Amino acid sequence: MGQFIKSGDELIQVLILIVLILTAIILLVVVLNMYSVINKIIAHKEGRVIEPFSFSKWWQKEAGTTIPVEKEEDILLNHDYDGIRELDNHLPPWWVKMFYATIAFAVVYLGAYHVWNITPLQEEEYQLAMDEAKKEVELFQSKMANTIDEKTVKLLVDDSKTVNSGKEIFTSKCAACHGQTGEGGVGPNLTDEYWLHGGTINDIFKTVKYGVPEKGMIAWQATLKPNEIQSVSNYILSIQGTNPPNAKAPQGEKSAATATDSTSAKPVAAL
Repeated sequence: MGQFIKSGDELIQVLILIVLILTAIILLVVVLNMYSVINKIIAHKEGRVIEPFSFSKWWQKEAGTTIPVEKEEDILLNHDYDGIRELDNHLPPWWVKMFYATIAFAVVYLGAYHVWNITPLQEEEYQLAMDEAKKEVELFQSKMANTIDEKTVKLLVDDSKTVNSGKEIFTSKCAACHGQTGEGGVGPNLTDEYWLHGGTINDIFKTVKYGVPEKGMIAWQATLKPNEIQSVSNYILSIQGTNPPNAKAPQGEKSAATATDSTSAKPVAAL
């Protein structure tokens, strides 16, 4: 049952339902015992003898009276449907009781779902389940985001959400040294094919994370979350070859070949 219970509210609802069922069973037992006691008292006053309970006699009573075939003429109705004639048989008591029970159930069901709104309808229950699942996915993703490092970082330059998020971070944190469009300033130009510390997604992530203290670049691992460093690293790769105006002269070494990023099959220029 635990795998189907998604929240504390659902657990409380299940416990309430169990308590109600147990209460109904206890009340039924109490009523039956009271009926038996009252029946014995009345029988004692009237001088009747109460026979012990017998399942076979009880079932015989519930099954109703069976009319022998040879006496069916006595209960034959004057209805004829394509040669089929109808008997005036009474329904068995057990069937009648079940019919009344379904009526009572329908009344309770109607009240619970459509009058008092105690329990949600299917569409509402589906929406609640989807909202709960969305929260669980977000929680899982937030936990996974904190496990990203220079070895597990992913190349997501085709993911507009990641690139746009990285652009916002770059504009607010990195543009002061590298220019608004990555053209370079105090720091190197990030739009050409030249790299000082390597150009794979792993290299860029590592450079942003640990910084280059001897060159004046701070380590951003204390300021940015791992998923934010991943976003800004992907944004830097997305602006390769944009050739912004007033670009700073190349620094470092030009890529001699195309290498494959360790976490993606997509080729990335690396130095």
